[in-house]
Amino acid sequence: MAWPSKGNTRHVPHSVQRATFRRDNHTCTRCGYVGTGRGDLHAGHVVAAADGGPADLPNLATLCVPCHDQETRGQVAAAVRARAARRRLPVERHPGYL
Repeated sequence: MAWPSKGNTRHVPHSVQRATFRRDNHTCTRCGYVGTGRGDLHAGHVVAAADGGPADLPNLATLCVPCHDQETRGQVAAAVRARAARRRLPVERHPGYL
């Protein structure tokens, strides 16, 4: 049994993937690579799913595998930098506890 989704999920249904590929003429929107239909294209989120981006047609773009991997690595690096910026600095201990 699948858990109910609230709309923002990483999974993109195959019908929506196919519609995204048709809309973009099976061409990567970043580098212009024309796909062969052998798993070399992905439907990538414009607004990342982690940031609340839905898995629907207006929020998806056709990307080749290398461009999708590069974009994903960039998003992960940005998330790591944001987490590090939110991290609190250690508080100086009271001299009586040393």
